[in-house]
Amino acid sequence: MIKERKTTSTLIITAVVATLAIVASNVANAPTKEVVHVWTIEDSKAYALDTVNAWSANQFQCLEKLWHKESNWRANAYNDIKVMGKNAGGIPQLLGLPPSTPPTQQIDRGFSYIMYRYSTPCTAWKFHKQKGWY
Repeated sequence: MIKERKTTSTLIITAVVATLAIVASNVANAPTKEVVHVWTIEDSKAYALDTVNAWSANQFQCLEKLWHKESNWRANAYNDIKVMGKNAGGIPQLLGLPPSTPPTQQIDRGFSYIMYRYSTPCTAWKFHKQKGWY
């Protein structure tokens, strides 16, 4: 029978491997932190630009001017003045739109309104320049 002789280096390697196994187990079972993204004005503009590209680049310029004038692209913008019993809110400043609505939904609803009433952002902007509202 041959006796196995453990050297110092073998013992060190065994200890390192055992330590790494414990560390790996702890990492795998550690709670993960969810990364929360705070929606910014730039996010709103990028989302709108992606959507408006179907209209063309010059339409985004009109939309940018229109919603800058209405809310400065702030999702939490709110108008205290009531029109037909409703306040306007959000990026597009639509009647009855609460500023708590997610920005992407505000933009989508603003697009729907513009398409329904004006067909394009440039037509809506032209109207706004004449009347002061859209």
